[in-house]
Amino acid sequence: MSLQLIVGLGNPDKKLLPTRHNVGFWFVDSLSEKLGKDFDYQKKIDSDIFQYEYQEKLFHIMKPLSYINNSGVPLKKFIKNKNIRPENILIVYDDLDLVAGKIRLKLGGGSGGHNGLNSIIEQLGSKNFWRLRIGIGKPEDKNRVIEYVLGKPSKEDKESIFESINLIINEMDGFFTGSSSTLMNKLNGDNK
Repeated sequence: MSLQLIVGLGNPDKKLLPTRHNVGFWFVDSLSEKLGKDFDYQKKIDSDIFQYEYQEKLFHIMKPLSYINNSGVPLKKFIKNKNIRPENILIVYDDLDLVAGKIRLKLGGGSGGHNGLNSIIEQLGSKNFWRLRIGIGKPEDKNRVIEYVLGKPSKEDKESIFESINLIINEMDGFFTGSSSTLMNKLNGDNK
């Protein structure tokens, strides 16, 4: 794993910030706090971004502000002149198919019906990017999925999600050094 860019998916609307669909934003916000970095808004790519240098290597951390369903548009604009390939990108997002707080890290795959990933795959013309899926659980009634992802998690679910976010952030050196197999074993183990 040779990462250059970490992207958290979410919706910029203030009233949507505390909702399950914004787990990707929660992750990169927690990361910016841990690293003591502030996001800067870059109008040209409609995203909040900060840079972080680790062992003389530069990483970009990004929150596209285009709404989840169009996440690929600012991402494509950003990497265009940066020589960043899909396999250098980690996308962090919410996953209905994992129980709240469960995490999975892998390279490549489909979108699993996630509109943010659909947009990214379409814009990049590739599925070959890293994904960090953070479980949010799913509603019993399949017809209530939209309402569910755009709703706030229970106190217990939110605690589980943030426990996992903190667990990942404590392993961030693995992302920055590129030791993907050790990291995958740790994160894909039964953390929940």
